[in-house]
Amino acid sequence: MSSTEDLIFTFGEIIYRNTVPHCVGFTFYGIYLIFFCAYLSLASRSPLQSRGSKILLAAMILLFLSSTGQFVLDMTFSLEQIKGYLMWTQIPLPDRRDLWDAKYEAIFVLERWPMAINFMISDLIVIWRASVLYTSRRRVQAMLWTVAAADVALWIAAGIVTSRDASQRSRDPQTDEVLNAVSNFISLGTNLVGTGAIFVRGWQQKKLMTEVVGKWRGDVPRILHILVETGSMWAIVQVVFAVLQQTDPANFTPLDMAVAVIGKAALYLAMCFILPVLIFLY
Repeated sequence: MSSTEDLIFTFGEIIYRNTVPHCVGFTFYGIYLIFFCAYLSLASRSPLQSRGSKILLAAMILLFLSSTGQFVLDMTFSLEQIKGYLMWTQIPLPDRRDLWDAKYEAIFVLERWPMAINFMISDLIVIWRASVLYTSRRRVQAMLWTVAAADVALWIAAGIVTSRDASQRSRDPQTDEVLNAVSNFISLGTNLVGTGAIFVRGWQQKKLMTEVVGKWRGDVPRILHILVETGSMWAIVQVVFAVLQQTDPANFTPLDMAVAVIGKAALYLAMCFILPVLIFLY
């Protein structure tokens, strides 16, 4: 192939690699919107009688705004990349990629924040769910909220630096990757601690749990009820996400595409799973 054909092929490969995961993300954003509208309708039927219910409603809306921000950024990225790579005819073909990267550099950094915000809020919801079960155990509550504070601090630190997608553009990509890895696993640890505390309390209240679970007919609904109410579904998504973040396949390989697609899907799917936990608290 000629140098021009090589460039066009490279541009097509880059656009395809970025557009496919984004399209999957757009689909799951639509699924998330259905869940959000349903649970917002449930929440609106209950009056805001306490500060806690107001905070939880604010958390639900903030999750929506953050997820919508991710959708808008991804949509802008996809459309502008196609336009810049293929339609900037006034700019020589070899220069288009560098100029496009320079013009839209902010997107790489901004895309980090919606994920960080979503994960922080979701982790805090699970911790809150656990802490309300231990109102008389101050030490347990202190431990839970200490873990939550560490989780929030690390996500903010990771959000300040460039995202992993922009690590090649960072002055210190190794630090970016370390912060991302630590924040992901601390987030997972926070969720596991909160979920574990809920399970312990449920085990201690076997009779009550039996009565609650017994209202659901069939083993599958009962299992799903337990997984959702305890935050376990969010924990499962967290495990998958943390593993994917540590996978470092070669660019433009099937594994690279799979990691990107599952990562985008998990981002919105996780919000679908945390909404029921929020409503249980509400």
